[in-house]
Amino acid sequence: MGIKVSEESINEELAINERPIVLSSSSFGILRKQLVRNIGMERIGSFLFHFGWEMGIKDAEKAKDEGLSLEELIKKGPLLHIESGHIRGIVHDCDVKHDESGNVLSVFGRGVWKDSYEAIEHKKMLGISRKPVCHTLIGYSSGFMSTAFGEPLLAKEITCIGAGDAECRWIVRTEKEWAEEAQTDLPMYNETSIVEELEYTYDQLLEQKNIITRLADFQQKLTEEVLNGNTMQEIADIVYEIGRIPVVIVGLDFRTAIYSGLSEREHEELKLDLEQHLEKQEMPYLKSDKGNQLPSIKNKVIKTAVQERLITPVLVQKEVLGYCSFVYRGDREPHAEDYLFLNRCANAASIILLNEKTKFESFERMKGNFLEHILTGKFDAGEIIRRGQYTNVNLEEPYHITVVNYESPETSLEESFIFQEQLLETAFRYFHDNGQNILVGNHDGSLALLITEEKNERTSISVEIEKFHEFIKRKYPQAIFRFGISNTGRAIENAPNHWEEAKIALRFARKKEIVLFQSLGIIGVLINTQNTEGIKMIAHQELGAMYDTKDPKKAEQLKTLYIFLMNAGKLEQTMSDLALSMSGLRHRIDKIENILGKNLRDPNEGYQLLMILKCLIALGELTIE
Repeated sequence: MGIKVSEESINEELAINERPIVLSSSSFGILRKQLVRNIGMERIGSFLFHFGWEMGIKDAEKAKDEGLSLEELIKKGPLLHIESGHIRGIVHDCDVKHDESGNVLSVFGRGVWKDSYEAIEHKKMLGISRKPVCHTLIGYSSGFMSTAFGEPLLAKEITCIGAGDAECRWIVRTEKEWAEEAQTDLPMYNETSIVEELEYTYDQLLEQKNIITRLADFQQKLTEEVLNGNTMQEIADIVYEIGRIPVVIVGLDFRTAIYSGLSEREHEELKLDLEQHLEKQEMPYLKSDKGNQLPSIKNKVIKTAVQERLITPVLVQKEVLGYCSFVYRGDREPHAEDYLFLNRCANAASIILLNEKTKFESFERMKGNFLEHILTGKFDAGEIIRRGQYTNVNLEEPYHITVVNYESPETSLEESFIFQEQLLETAFRYFHDNGQNILVGNHDGSLALLITEEKNERTSISVEIEKFHEFIKRKYPQAIFRFGISNTGRAIENAPNHWEEAKIALRFARKKEIVLFQSLGIIGVLINTQNTEGIKMIAHQELGAMYDTKDPKKAEQLKTLYIFLMNAGKLEQTMSDLALSMSGLRHRIDKIENILGKNLRDPNEGYQLLMILKCLIALGELTIE
């Protein structure tokens, strides 16, 4: 079935330009919802305000063409507003003051809109708002009153049903009066149009695109230079050449510095100014084993009277190794994009330092492996000295072997291994930074050091080790370190023997954390003769049944005997060291004397027993914790 309709209709009475268009209030609610969806809640206020503003101007101009007075215009405006269907009723009061010449001094209009279509439709379509929503109504009132008075008047909604209030209440005043009251939350009368805002956004996007392009070129250039093996100074020169901003790359102590874009004199003056500023401001430093540092946060700005510095840390494997900064003087100030370029510069510096760190640690580990071969006696003297030339360590000089034992808080095997690696790397860096070229490695589960005596006058080996001990105690405060130091070695092929000396000395590191083999006196001589069987035979003879270190009870008796003899028979000190009561200690001493059949207070008996116990400790037969 087909239907065909052909008809032509026209209402000649309707005007072409000003004919009314009938729309329900819900149609405007739909329009409002679509505007929110497309341009956002914040933007529709300005859009609808200007929409209402133009309608108000049109109606006011028509009314003025009728020759109405100002008072009649003020009264007619609300009536036209009702006729438009925007509201169903209004309460309106308006006070106007003129000067003697008839000029308007002030306007104070106020009232209530009854059943605002905007408030009703906003609640229906979008829910309760955080602020008044009758944007078209205040635009209409502002446009009508401004046209009627011939100067800008602005309406402001005080309360609104769309915001959950009981009524839509408003005020109209001149723009000048609002300004005098320092009102900043007026309607969007002077807000940027959407087109202007889009133009501004486009300009910003274009600027951001240019910045990203420059940043990408900058990053590529730095990457190429780093891959080409360029030095830190060459990188700094390239950064300055591209950005024309003076750049400074410093170490943690702010003493060693690489800079570009500054003369030597300028750099020294700015460095002094920065140091004085930091001292004056009492800025919070981070204490480290290398001295004072700035906090390791990115993009810190330090401003003095003569300079401004944008600073970011140079990080290598989560450790701060230095700082990279841009320097600004005079009227020049940092731009937002400078942070991006500075971070790229710091990244390039980090890669260079990581490469240097990797090469340094690889070389030191190679030296550590060489040390392990020396201590196991795998090479003869000639081979050791020949290979030692590749390590830059003169192994023909006298030397000491030091063994370092450590107890770390780490419990798992993985954590212990990580700590061992960290300690090894710390030792590498410490002696390198102090200008000492030594051999460092792991051997028999302990840290081993081979330190040669230089021809120049230096401090003793014990002082050097004490300094190193203090350093690692600060760096690893939870760990306990003990050191054993060998006698001076004259021939490198005897290094395994001196390693044994260092281990023997380590066994006596109880109250003293650093023990020299030389301090053991006659004990060292006895052990060094390799007369171990004779020592064990004497121990069996003098200690009798107590000489069974695998029996916990007897091992405890030997420990008690050793502490008692080391304290020269002083009961109070021994009681404190062993955490025993006086009666318990006396009982234990009496029992030991009965087992041994000896008087422990006899100097000769006590000295002989103490010598035997020390020899057992040196041999590793007895452990005193």
